[in-house]
Amino acid sequence: MATTTLTLSCACKQIKGALTFSSSLLPLALDFCHCFACRHVTGQLSNSKFIAPQSSGNASSLKIIGEPKAFKTSDHLTRYFCGNCGASIYNHDAATGNYNIASGVLDKSEGLLTFRQHIYAVDTKDGGLSSWLDGLTWAGEPEKSEKIDVSRLAAAMESASEAKKSSQVLKCHCQCGGVQFNITRPDRESRNVFSPLPDLMVPYHLPQPQKNPGFAWWLRANGTKYFAGTCACDSCRLSTGYDIQAWAFVPKTNIRQMNGEEMNYEMGTLKRYVHSRRAEREFCGTCGATVFWHCDERPGIIDVSAGLLDAEEGARAEDWLEWATERVSFEECAQNKTLVASVSEGLRRWEQRQK
Repeated sequence: MATTTLTLSCACKQIKGALTFSSSLLPLALDFCHCFACRHVTGQLSNSKFIAPQSSGNASSLKIIGEPKAFKTSDHLTRYFCGNCGASIYNHDAATGNYNIASGVLDKSEGLLTFRQHIYAVDTKDGGLSSWLDGLTWAGEPEKSEKIDVSRLAAAMESASEAKKSSQVLKCHCQCGGVQFNITRPDRESRNVFSPLPDLMVPYHLPQPQKNPGFAWWLRANGTKYFAGTCACDSCRLSTGYDIQAWAFVPKTNIRQMNGEEMNYEMGTLKRYVHSRRAEREFCGTCGATVFWHCDERPGIIDVSAGLLDAEEGARAEDWLEWATERVSFEECAQNKTLVASVSEGLRRWEQRQK
């Protein structure tokens, strides 16, 4: 019998692993979960996971080298992540015995994983990332809940959220509550920072304009919203464990601790991972949620992981954010190019439907 071995590793390489199983099982089915717990325990708009196939004797094929940190998200589900870089590695479901592997930590996934379905999409209120990746969408648990049309869900939420646009503070938090902070509305200080244009606007593989773009690209809708977008670079993939990272670009002056004080990178249970000489990430050291990315080139603008945002209107927080739809950042570098291309195309279709 022909077998396939998939290897995996996180950004810092402290956690590695492998799965060996029958090649007849390929491609493996990839599910996107949009439930409230998954969004806040990962910091993502959705997690993407596949079930580790069984090997002989009905045992899991997953073998892990290293000691991932555990966080119990429910009575039967435990999440395992790298305690050094924060990458999600897998979940273990004690009720089924399944090991659900985070898709982004695989060393290769193109042609080996295929998108199957969205689950718990109703938890997003507005469809979340499922609006950008067409496919079978379940309101809750697959086969046990109704199939839904996320475009109708989003339309219903848009009308319902009109009365909720008076809030001046947007709460953000991880699943365990160890990291909590507020984002405030753009103000005069929001413009008084510097940043070159991001890859979302000018792909880095193309000739770059001058360093100072001369306008506050991170502010949108006449200065009332923040810019947000998706990223598929290897750094984000390996540090989070997922193929698609969603960021909101927020001036540091508009991020406040819950007591109103200025934010700092030591607040709560934040833990830092330095992945390059000029860039750093923070994640929750208790539950593993991705929280921030920042760099020396633009210290006044912080990338906030969008899954932490707790907006009343829905997971995309559209009363606060304007989403980039022209491209997925670093899509040319994506490991699973088929998946990322589908999201990129879905963003453009979603933009057309909004008009």
